[in-house]
Amino acid sequence: MSTLKYVYKLTRIEQCIIAGIGAWLIALLSNGPLWFNTPKLAAAICIFCSCLGASLFHYGRRADIYKLKHYDLVIVKQPYLLMFLGSIAFMCSLLIAKAYLPVECLWIAMFNFLVIMLYSNFLDKFWPFKNLVIAFVCVTPIMMGWFSGHRMHPIVPYLIIAITGIYLAREVMKDVVDREANKGKRFTMVMYLGVKQTLQIAGLVFLISASILAYAIHYLQLPNTDNIIHNFASTLIISLYLVSIIITSHLGWQLVRGKRFENCYRYTDGGITMMMLAILIMRANL
Repeated sequence: MSTLKYVYKLTRIEQCIIAGIGAWLIALLSNGPLWFNTPKLAAAICIFCSCLGASLFHYGRRADIYKLKHYDLVIVKQPYLLMFLGSIAFMCSLLIAKAYLPVECLWIAMFNFLVIMLYSNFLDKFWPFKNLVIAFVCVTPIMMGWFSGHRMHPIVPYLIIAITGIYLAREVMKDVVDREANKGKRFTMVMYLGVKQTLQIAGLVFLISASILAYAIHYLQLPNTDNIIHNFASTLIISLYLVSIIITSHLGWQLVRGKRFENCYRYTDGGITMMMLAILIMRANL
């Protein structure tokens, strides 16, 4: 494996970037008319560092599992160095939150830090805790953006609930893919219920999340003028948001029907990206 690919895998840099942009997007709805100000940028950088710290620390702490994933092999040669670098990234997130953000954001950064420390040492061994805590961690970019300001857009609570569900189902699917590598090291839902039932539960959670997103569609704020640009923007916002719902609901329906779609968990990133683009365009036209 090349050095660049190795660093890419260890940092999960695209996930860090998506998390940072997600925090910034929600901050756009919660922190006044400016596109860039200190709280917005601080929220994005804080959650980026938190995500980076989580990836580095976890790869170091659970190197024993990642070397068994022949389908996604990562051989960690210096696990303690990764844990140290991950801790430094977490410290950066805490310092940024302390210096530039409301105290609620500091609590969120602290939550991520403590959860990842506990996750790698205890919480990841048992599926009720394992899946739930990671789902909560994955939704903290929205929480960070929300609490960085003082206004709550009405769509944000629905996004929090739906995205928590999406990531919860995604983690369950990943456990199905990782069941051989986890054997003897973790007790996951698939080991308790079997592949079919586990995937059906994940599918049901996807469908519930898609229903919540569909209900929240009337909270999208669309441009209210009749010029061509705003009409196009409105169509684009609705279209992107609907694509996100379609991806989530289609994946859920296939899993509920018993289809072996566990390797398609990455599709959730596409659905969330479509949703983020819809929010960005909506904010640009308010």
